[in-house]
Amino acid sequence: MKIYKNLSLLLIVGLTSCGSGASEEDGTAGQADSNSTELPIALQRGMVEVDLNEFYVNASILVPDENRGEQNINRNDDFGETRVQVGTIYDVIIAEQIEGDLNTYIQMLSEDITFTNEVIEQGDDYVLYKSSITDSHIDPEYHFFAIKTIDGIVYELHDYNEEGGYAESVARLMLESINHMKANNTAT
Repeated sequence: MKIYKNLSLLLIVGLTSCGSGASEEDGTAGQADSNSTELPIALQRGMVEVDLNEFYVNASILVPDENRGEQNINRNDDFGETRVQVGTIYDVIIAEQIEGDLNTYIQMLSEDITFTNEVIEQGDDYVLYKSSITDSHIDPEYHFFAIKTIDGIVYELHDYNEEGGYAESVARLMLESINHMKANNTAT
């Protein structure tokens, strides 16, 4: 598992340094390039803007481009959530919030009996945290949870990985991505 995390991190760093391959000459320069002065460095290259409107979220989000994996976005109506996935390095769940708030979530983390959770960074509407098992040989994993209001609807957003968490750099990339989501223009 440690080998996979290290390979994923190496792949992300390598692909990020290569850029998206788009050029201004062929007109494929993405939204991330045109707003580069406003975006964190992690979102300036190798990212594309995706409109989530057809998945019942009136917003756009920057996700890794096709050089980092196949893009898969789907809506699960049984759970009322939208899943945005790119390869194995980007997997975010967006769901309408039913109850709770950020402080409740952080309190729940402190009461976890399996993992020791340490808040790495906290903002007004998000938390990045490290989960580890005390006295275990298993590497810590990093996660995020956020609450965003988009076009008057409150959503909770979090990472998803069936095999555990992510390396800190990958969790931060996803967190930066959701922190820079923007509502689409509404019809007038």
